[in-house]
Amino acid sequence: MGTDQVLLHRFVISELTAAGLDRDRLIRETGLPDWTMAGEDVHLPSTTFSRLWEIGEHGLADPDVALNVARRYKLSSLGLYDYLFSTAPTLGAGLATCGPYVAAVTTNHRFELIAENDSEVTLYLDMITGEGRGRDLTQLWGLAAVLSRARQVATRPVVPLRVMLRQHAPSKLDTFTEVFGTTAIEFDAPVDAMTFRSSDMDIPLTSSDPMLAAVLQPLAEALPPPPPLAEAWPDRVAAALADALADGNVSLERVARRLATSPRTLQRRLMESGTTWRNELSRARSARLAEADGPLTRSRQAELLGYADAGSLRRAARRWSGPAYGFRTDRPA
Repeated sequence: MGTDQVLLHRFVISELTAAGLDRDRLIRETGLPDWTMAGEDVHLPSTTFSRLWEIGEHGLADPDVALNVARRYKLSSLGLYDYLFSTAPTLGAGLATCGPYVAAVTTNHRFELIAENDSEVTLYLDMITGEGRGRDLTQLWGLAAVLSRARQVATRPVVPLRVMLRQHAPSKLDTFTEVFGTTAIEFDAPVDAMTFRSSDMDIPLTSSDPMLAAVLQPLAEALPPPPPLAEAWPDRVAAALADALADGNVSLERVARRLATSPRTLQRRLMESGTTWRNELSRARSARLAEADGPLTRSRQAELLGYADAGSLRRAARRWSGPAYGFRTDRPA
């Protein structure tokens, strides 16, 4: 089970209380022990943080509660994690601290800052365990809070090129466009992420402090590594491959586009998960062929498996050293 630093709960509870909710009731309904609201900083089950957002949304009758709290984020609320960001020299260097040191605040999330190409950089946010409305609100908070934090110390405006959210589109988009600063927001996306211009990574931070950063570095290095994402990306790739095969046009480039990432990043994510593009493609093709009913001609096999024609299928099978997917390589077309 993932855990979240109680500093997260304390900040959100203080903001929800300021918005009009009863503090004691919030703590009680979230299931938090009273002693966690003061004293030692501890990690609590991540389910409590998601539950806190659900209670806040319901109590305030505000579907945008996570965005509204995030835009009021106060730098230093998360201690070491905030100081690692704010003492960095540039926006890119600050965002680069999100991933390696995320365990300072949560073991249920993982940030990754990926250079997609020469002109774009994407900050991905993955949740290890979570579902439903609590998950949507927590992810919204995570992305919007990072953006709010950056804007407080950047020397010029920080506006994402686009925002991708796995949640369904809300009935009203006003708060989303106000908080993210763009109308380029994709809902029902395969990932939760924000894409920036590569040039934005060079924006200086007014809070840069090389001496303090050097003092904090040993503390940062002592943190546990970010949580693994052993299953998240293979599952997403499998779903995207199934759709691509059904459309009759499958390739690394097309699947990467479906997942709102680059081919290189997709391959790296699969490698981190202990698999490869070729393995996942073979697995998807085998699954699709197994679902087919009755005897299949070579041409129909090629169609099901995403090949241009029977000849392409035959050549692929030979490259893979003999029979594959339950057919004979010497069978006539």
